[in-house]
Amino acid sequence: MSFGFVDPWHQFLPHEGGHILSFMGSGGKTSLMRAVAAAYDDRQQAVILTTTTKCEVLTGVVAMTWAELQAAEGDSLPAEIFVHAGEAEPGKWQGLTAAQVDELGALLPERVVLAEVDGAAKQPLKLYRSGEPVWPARTSLAFVVMGVSAVGGQVAQRVHRWGRIDFPPLAGVADHALLEWSHLKDLLLAPAGYLAQVPEGVPAVLALGGLTEQDDSIGLFEFVGQAMAVPALPLVMFCALDGDELRIRMACVERDGNES
Repeated sequence: MSFGFVDPWHQFLPHEGGHILSFMGSGGKTSLMRAVAAAYDDRQQAVILTTTTKCEVLTGVVAMTWAELQAAEGDSLPAEIFVHAGEAEPGKWQGLTAAQVDELGALLPERVVLAEVDGAAKQPLKLYRSGEPVWPARTSLAFVVMGVSAVGGQVAQRVHRWGRIDFPPLAGVADHALLEWSHLKDLLLAPAGYLAQVPEGVPAVLALGGLTEQDDSIGLFEFVGQAMAVPALPLVMFCALDGDELRIRMACVERDGNES
């Protein structure tokens, strides 16, 4: 198995409205969702951003509630809007229900919907509890986001819900232990890990954030090779913040000299 790069990185994205792209995981979901929205803007494809959990108020985007959207004239809306269910608490929006996100495709069928489907309390990694992510039933592509900056840091300080949720593959790992690439692999691929949360039949893309804070390039590419050996993960995104801009490269599995 060999690997190549997709250029431009976003050519794999669906090219027509009606799709729901869902973003799960930790360590860069919102930044990636905004970067995907910008790629669609370059194509002159209108989008709706939303969430099925809570999220911080975003700047630079027109926001409206579900009720306001239903009352709006679709043709008069800007190309990028964020739809929420109102203020959950100061500085945070309440997300829509999964059913409402599914319904967005009927309200504005010419748009692509981008939805965050879980939260991680600003930690680069997390453990999953029952009932999350909250997936729209019509999700056609899942972005599985992990923060590789966590590797080398203390487990208890880098993994959301550490010590509160049992995760057998990491049983016995001390709170003060340093995260290793093998731990990241378990969090991604083990039962109850990240990939296990993706609904059956939904294609997934692994997105790795926090690259500017991770110096172990050898460990990174060994981990990527292990991830891409899994048939369900033929694409991996490398995401690095450069100021306010997210720089992305897309790796793909190559078979017989051709991109998969």
